[in-house]
Amino acid sequence: MKKSAAILGLLLTAYPGGAATLWSAGVTAEQGWYDIDKAGNGTESGLCWAICASNLITWWQNNQPANELPAGVPMGGEVWQTYRNSFTNERSDPDEGLRWWFTGKYAPTAPATGEQCAAVTTDKTGAYYADKGESFFKSILSRGRGAQAAAPLLQQAFYEGFCRGDSFWIGVGYYRRNGLRYTHSLSVWGIDYELNEDKSPHITAIYITDSDDKCRYLHRIPMKVQDGWLKFDCPQHPMYGRIGDITITTYTGMSKCPLHDLPRH
Repeated sequence: MKKSAAILGLLLTAYPGGAATLWSAGVTAEQGWYDIDKAGNGTESGLCWAICASNLITWWQNNQPANELPAGVPMGGEVWQTYRNSFTNERSDPDEGLRWWFTGKYAPTAPATGEQCAAVTTDKTGAYYADKGESFFKSILSRGRGAQAAAPLLQQAFYEGFCRGDSFWIGVGYYRRNGLRYTHSLSVWGIDYELNEDKSPHITAIYITDSDDKCRYLHRIPMKVQDGWLKFDCPQHPMYGRIGDITITTYTGMSKCPLHDLPRH
């Protein structure tokens, strides 16, 4: 984690128009968020999905009572190392990474581009919470895909989730200069928001960590609604400004609920 001196464009008090900030449970501008960066040699180039899963699991487990965690479950930096040692360096879905950790099941859908999905490379099965059943895993997550991730629904999901103290991963889509569309997974730890006259939320910025930025960094990213979608609005940002149009197309929220409050089987 990077301390507040390295947070890009971060405001800690008031925002224009009366905006306020909400964080994931245990997270502040200075601490509680997680940011793994890919190795610079290309051996982890396809693993943004696993890093997002690792970030969320590390956050979630660190918010649980220690005496309720399974014996031997990897903690802290061991979470990412478990993923790194267990999957091939290819694309996949953070939700499937989370499912593998909790239940041992892993069945990603191959992308339309025909690329191969990451495969499990060891005899490790994840399944650290398998004895609690599939309903336990499902109760932790709230998801949005396609039209469910359009701006009004996504803004409401962010607002309600961060009011509860949840954390999120998002999938973003963008085009490179070669004309090909790319996707990338990011971890989201907080939002700036305003309430409209009808009390619906307007998300003005999100706070993210990115496995591609080559540093431990919490980015504050201004947001805009355009063509019905929530998009990055940071043309001067040294990293994202060069990419151009970046649209949030997918999200999953992870509940901070303690183990004893979640259903069994």
